[in-house]
Amino acid sequence: MTKRPDQPLEPERPDDPVGRLIRLAGPRESAPAERAARVRDAVHARWREVVLRERRRKSLLRTARIAAGLLLALGTVLWLKGRIPTAGAPAASIIKVNGRVLVNGRPIDATGGGLSAGVEIATGPDGRVALHLQGGPSVRLDTDTEVRLISAGVVEMRRGALYVDTGPHVAVRPAAAPAPETIRILTGLGRVRDVGTQFEVRLAGGALHVSVRDGVATLERDDRAYAARAGTRLSIDARGAVETGTVALQGADWDWVLAVAPPFGLEGHTLRDYLDWLSRETGWTVTYADPSIGSDAATITLHGSTSGLRPDQTPAVVLPTCGLDHRLVGETLVIERPAGGGGPR
Repeated sequence: MTKRPDQPLEPERPDDPVGRLIRLAGPRESAPAERAARVRDAVHARWREVVLRERRRKSLLRTARIAAGLLLALGTVLWLKGRIPTAGAPAASIIKVNGRVLVNGRPIDATGGGLSAGVEIATGPDGRVALHLQGGPSVRLDTDTEVRLISAGVVEMRRGALYVDTGPHVAVRPAAAPAPETIRILTGLGRVRDVGTQFEVRLAGGALHVSVRDGVATLERDDRAYAARAGTRLSIDARGAVETGTVALQGADWDWVLAVAPPFGLEGHTLRDYLDWLSRETGWTVTYADPSIGSDAATITLHGSTSGLRPDQTPAVVLPTCGLDHRLVGETLVIERPAGGGGPR
């Protein structure tokens, strides 16, 4: 800082020759006012430039943080959209769950939930699930199965096995009125359509197998269609070779279907309603030891629940409440009165 002329000089120090020379030179003349103003303006301009640049840097950092947050939020939404059923067109409802079942990668363990078109369902080694598609068809997935619900009437199957029950088969239809198409199963080896039926579609060993339990199903590949009726199994390999065989209508081939069958709602239904359901689920033929039991079956009202039981286990629980007994002869269920007497209540 320049000293004013009237400021006294500091005492000389004999060991400070540089200081002595500065003192001998005397005070420096003040800069002209114009030059001082130019310097002041230049310093101020530089200061403003530095401040503005710092503000811009901080603004860019804030913008970058906001953009990163938005991208993270968008990514989270897209990730969740791929894992949680979205609010699209309803395709199915969950009726029964056994073991580990994933919907869009997330485990489910409760019934009653709705599934939208586009969801993916996968069952584990111990998992099975029963679905009710919009419009009526029942679909059950076996263990180690993966499907995608394209819509309420179209299912893409990638591996495993599924069972379809579209309701009682109407055997006689006018020639001009073909059976309605209620569901299609799409696979890499062909497409399966139902014609009012119960059937299984299974991908195993590089081949597609279609086993029909009731009604008719068609297998389509390369613009060709193959019809399969009850008791028939169609198999097609990766080369397109088709083989036709037979399949039993009851027994081990359908055992897994019974394991995941939804329970029958007894409350308010008649004994005949229950026996019709039981026959369809098990493949058994129901007969009556006394014709009068068959007549009474339409008037006997049931109560209670069969939840937790397979269909083939329910006669031992339901029939005694009606004062009836049963015995299984081959694949025929005989309904009879107990040996000690009694009758339907």
